[in-house]
Amino acid sequence: MSTRPRADNSPGQWGPDERLHALRLCPLFRDWPEARLVEVAAIARARSYARGTDVAAHRRDVIVVAAGGLEISSGSAAGKRFVLGVAGAHEALALVLLLSEVRLPYDLRAYADSVLLHLPCDALTAILDAEPILWRDVALLLCTRHGDSLRLLHDQTLGSLEQRMATTLAHLARIHGIEVEGGIEVGLRLPQEQLGAMLGVTRQSVNRVLRDMARAGVIDIDYNRITIRDAVALDGIAARQV
Repeated sequence: MSTRPRADNSPGQWGPDERLHALRLCPLFRDWPEARLVEVAAIARARSYARGTDVAAHRRDVIVVAAGGLEISSGSAAGKRFVLGVAGAHEALALVLLLSEVRLPYDLRAYADSVLLHLPCDALTAILDAEPILWRDVALLLCTRHGDSLRLLHDQTLGSLEQRMATTLAHLARIHGIEVEGGIEVGLRLPQEQLGAMLGVTRQSVNRVLRDMARAGVIDIDYNRITIRDAVALDGIAARQV
């Protein structure tokens, strides 16, 4: 059973200044005029979610991850859950709701204790309509994500498990990568169960492939954290012909 989200009402927490700072870190809003950013911060509602909490998707809100992260998943008629991806801090989700009143075709769940900014679509649309050039940023982000999704779907469907794992890690590193000494850390907590759900395989299969990559010096694994040590080798595995 899902727990209820906890609104963050602590004094001084996630006021206008904190919401504005979080929006500045979001790629969608990063280049927006300051006056428009202030307007977006004014309509934003900050809410905190405990790890494992479902994020209500029936509201027509664009969601910005201010802290923590979300798991994007879908379920089959047989009750099996498929993890479609993960969204880390500063990402904007559910943008399609700005263009349509359809229900989101996926579910959102906090995979860590998280703070989300909920932006009501009607209010955000009014801000965009007041300065229509800003719609371009929404369109470009949606197009980029569509292309990324198609490429990832292709690579994850046709390759071996090693290829699919390499493709997934390389994709996550491009979006969430943090440069560290000697490599790039995937800036997400990635339990092997979650990777298995993303690839449609068991935890044991994930463990085997990750250990093989670690022994080859391609990655390091440490407490659900993955650091890519040899990006060229990882891309080579992803591109390997079968």
